[in-house]
Amino acid sequence: MFATLVTVTLFAAVAINGAAAQLTISTPTLTTCEPIDFTWTDSASGPYDLILVSPADPCGDAIVDLGVIDGTSVSYTPELAPGTQLEGSLIDADGNEAWTATMTIVQGSNSSCIPASLLSSASSTAISSSAASSSATSSSTDATTTAVAGTTLVVTGDAATVAESNSASATGPAEAVGSNAPLGASKGSSGSTKVNAPIMILSAIAGVIAFSL
Repeated sequence: MFATLVTVTLFAAVAINGAAAQLTISTPTLTTCEPIDFTWTDSASGPYDLILVSPADPCGDAIVDLGVIDGTSVSYTPELAPGTQLEGSLIDADGNEAWTATMTIVQGSNSSCIPASLLSSASSTAISSSAASSSATSSSTDATTTAVAGTTLVVTGDAATVAESNSASATGPAEAVGSNAPLGASKGSSGSTKVNAPIMILSAIAGVIAFSL
C-alpha cells in the first residue's frame, strides 16, 4: 500500500509540474538604433523562434524575424521608424507560445540605422495628420465666423427706421430746388426760398430802376 501511495504521489507531482510548465517573455523598451535584449523563461526546452509582428495584425506576416535561438535571450536593434508598434511572439520546441506586450519604438539620439525611405514615410504620415487637424480647426473657425456674421446682419425695425431717417437727412440737400423740387420736400423748399429770395428782390429793384429811366 505504501508503494502504491508513493507511485500516486510521484505521478501527481509530474502532472502538477507539467501543468505549471509555462513560457514567459519580457517586454523591453525599444529605442531607435539602440540594442536591447529579449529574455524569457521556460520550463520546457529550446530551440526557440522569435518574431515581431504588428499588433493590428498579429497573425499576419512577421515585420522582424529574429530566427531560431538556442538560448533564453536574444539581442535586437530597432531599425524601424519611431512610432512603429510591435508585438513579440515566442515559440519553444514543444509548441508553447508566449507574447510580449505592445511595444512602441521611441526616438533615440541616433537614427542612422533606419533606412531613409522609412523615415520619409513616417514624416509624411505625421504631416498628413497635422494637415487634417489644421483643416478641421479651420472649418470650425469658419463656421463660427459665419454664425457671428449672420447674427450681426440681423437689423431690428427701430434700427431700420433710424437708418431710413438718416438717409433722408443726408440726401435732402441734394434734391432739386424751385419748381423741380418734389412735393412735400419741406426742407428742400425752405432751402430754395432762402437762396432764391435775394435774387427776386434784386430783379424787382432792377425792374423799378429800368421803369423810372
